[in-house]
Amino acid sequence: MGYRKYAKDYEIEYIERVGKKRPEAVRIYVGPYFRFKAPAEKIAKLKWVYLIAALAAAIFLLVPMCINCEATRTWYIQLPAVAAWIPWLLAACSVWRLWTAKEKVEREHYDMMYQRLSGATLFMVILGAVSCIGSIIFAASTVIDLYIGTFYLFFTVCAVTMFAKRKGLEMTEEENPQKPQAKK
Repeated sequence: MGYRKYAKDYEIEYIERVGKKRPEAVRIYVGPYFRFKAPAEKIAKLKWVYLIAALAAAIFLLVPMCINCEATRTWYIQLPAVAAWIPWLLAACSVWRLWTAKEKVEREHYDMMYQRLSGATLFMVILGAVSCIGSIIFAASTVIDLYIGTFYLFFTVCAVTMFAKRKGLEMTEEENPQKPQAKK
């Protein structure tokens, strides 16, 4: 994928090991580190907000797919809902990275956490809104069909919550003390 863009953030150092014929290559991170701008207490609360919103979004996306009714057999309702699993999965991976983030993170971790979360939640909002609007347009006479639209509305609300809270996850870049000096 795009891992070559992080190649400049690492240097290879060769270490001699006793009993080995060849030196062992070790990667050393020399790129910038990133820290959260918000205090640790706010980040801890945001972690829970993102986890609960991601799990709720999965439930609100899965339940309508398990109900057999006219609305779930309509392509302009189900196609965006099925496509919404892709950005949801990307957002869920970003939430996992958020939960495993240390005080300072490397550039790759920052990109996979903050940058990906912003884009994925935006597409979740768009696809959830399209499914919700499709359910309203369909508006079948049965009550169960109206519940389908309600589930997609709640999915969209979860996605909007995740998208709106992304400002609390902004990070600042700082220099790495191991960064090599420029050669003259």
